Amino acid sequence: MTDISPVAAAARVAFGDPGVHAVVRNGRTVHAVQLGQWIGAEEVPELICHTGVAGWSPDALHPTRAEVTCARCLRVLGVETTAGGPGQLPLFDRHPGAA
Repeated sequence: MTDISPVAAAARVAFGDPGVHAVVRNGRTVHAVQLGQWIGAEEVPELICHTGVAGWSPDALHPTRAEVTCARCLRVLGVETTAGGPGQLPLFDRHPGAA
């Protein structure tokens, strides 16, 4: 059996400083992170919005000091988003008078 504690410890160090957030793989959305239970008693950084990271691997999250842009993370943090700020984009154009 492989000891995963060094992998978990390295992930905690990478995200351990205040103001360090995460980008998933090559994504552009910046997420807030917190420690969460991984395997057994090991804790690793996880997205506070709990957005799934398919095939989770220690290399899926990349640390960044960029501002959080994930609307779900901002809601969890209690940050109110304003028009023109981060938020859900409409799926369809809405035309006045269209049913």
